[in-house]
Amino acid sequence: MRIAILTLIMLLAAIPAQAYTPNVGDRANDISGRDVVNGGVAQLSDYLGKWVFLDFWAGWCGPCVGEMPNMVRETSRVKEQFGNFQVFGVSLDADSTTNLLHKYIKENNVDYPVTYDGNGWSTVQSVEWDIHSIPATFLINPQGVIVATNLRGEALGPALDFFVGYEGTYAPIGLSSSSAANDDGSVSLNVELFSPDHQPMQLEVDYYHVKYEYTETESGERKRSGSEFIEPDEENSEFSETVTFGDFGDRSMSFTIPAVEGAELVGYSIRVKLPGTDSLNDGEGLWVSDSGRVRMELDK
Repeated sequence: MRIAILTLIMLLAAIPAQAYTPNVGDRANDISGRDVVNGGVAQLSDYLGKWVFLDFWAGWCGPCVGEMPNMVRETSRVKEQFGNFQVFGVSLDADSTTNLLHKYIKENNVDYPVTYDGNGWSTVQSVEWDIHSIPATFLINPQGVIVATNLRGEALGPALDFFVGYEGTYAPIGLSSSSAANDDGSVSLNVELFSPDHQPMQLEVDYYHVKYEYTETESGERKRSGSEFIEPDEENSEFSETVTFGDFGDRSMSFTIPAVEGAELVGYSIRVKLPGTDSLNDGEGLWVSDSGRVRMELDK
């Protein structure tokens, strides 16, 4: 019975809510669209049974095109070394930046599928995956479950080697969060963690507040003219703890982000270190993250 309960919990952790916001431990929703590299229609589910590196990007996005040579180099190396690996791209270019899309595809010898519909941030695939910033990357295991997010830069190569070359099946941890504004200006933050192997995980939580400045136009309208970014500790996380797990491998944690007078936006980021990765990335380990923002209602 205990094995059956644990199996059920693992399955539930991989089922996304009705409003799909992909997190580590979720099953990857399918993606389908016109492939501007190879022609025809590209579909993410065609690669079930392989490791997939999913990349949301655009030709107008500086960090995206800056990362592309490294991403193409590392993913090509891993595909050649391990075989069971595929890259799948989703372009958030608009019709006005199609030339940039094709420019960087050509310059980087991209041969993997890249879907494109010309609608920019309203691209069907990005809306379905709740993408609000790019580059956004997801590593999906052969079972179709997201095991890591936001892999790029120096951490990309070691992370791909760790996951794709892992002996056996690496049980993906679960990380999700929810938040709500309180009447006193604080924010309640709830974090849900799931560790299938019950291994402890290092958890870090950061948060910040944003105040906006306004000026009044000649027509009497208020126009935003500036902003102030407030973070309690720019060097260290506001909260850090080694989280342990009980028999069922799940843990719920609650935090209160204190109020800052006049703040209209509260943002937070949560990250956990993946068990077994302490020696990777020059001793920094591999981390997965989740983030969110809460808009505060102020009396104008």
